[in-house]
Amino acid sequence: MLSIAALTLKKSITLFALVGPISMIPIFLAASSELDAAGKVRFARTIAVSVTVALLVAAFLGLPLLGLLGVSLGAMQVGGGVIVLLLAIAMVLGKETSFKGSPPQGEHGVRAASIVPLAIPLLAGPAAFSYVMGNSLWNSYDDLIHVVLPILLVGLACWISFRLSCQAQRQIHQSTLDLVERVGGFILAAMAVEMMASGLRGLFPVLNPA
Repeated sequence: MLSIAALTLKKSITLFALVGPISMIPIFLAASSELDAAGKVRFARTIAVSVTVALLVAAFLGLPLLGLLGVSLGAMQVGGGVIVLLLAIAMVLGKETSFKGSPPQGEHGVRAASIVPLAIPLLAGPAAFSYVMGNSLWNSYDDLIHVVLPILLVGLACWISFRLSCQAQRQIHQSTLDLVERVGGFILAAMAVEMMASGLRGLFPVLNPA
């Protein structure tokens, strides 16, 4: 049970870094700028639910789809690791929003408050999808804990982050968010290398230690 708890914690931290709700706070605030206080709270809840549902669908339907396409899990892990590494580099360089494909800003910042593109693909994007698809194997109901719980926790983290940002909008400084983003990028880069290494060991068994 302790190993499951440790694995769940590790997956939760990794998925949180991939989804990156904290780095998306400025975009959330801009997208909801025309909403009143109650509308911002509802929008935060809608975004969190949308991210959770999207990641759950990817976790349970992603691998069967890969099977139909003839793509191995190892290949998905390597490909996902490359995407994660690119995202990490973009975070360190302060180009994460451009990497994730943020829509052009209008006169008042990000246009209409909508789950697209904030929930998908800015939050639940290719990196997060690749990670949950590559780590969704389960053989018993106990395994479902470390498959489902990290997604639920990240969805909750999205809601908390955006909910608190509505209350503390004036106290959030861009310099603080930039620092968090760059530190997270360094950590994410290490996770990306580990993800690619796991995939390579799956593709090339000779790389596994004797």
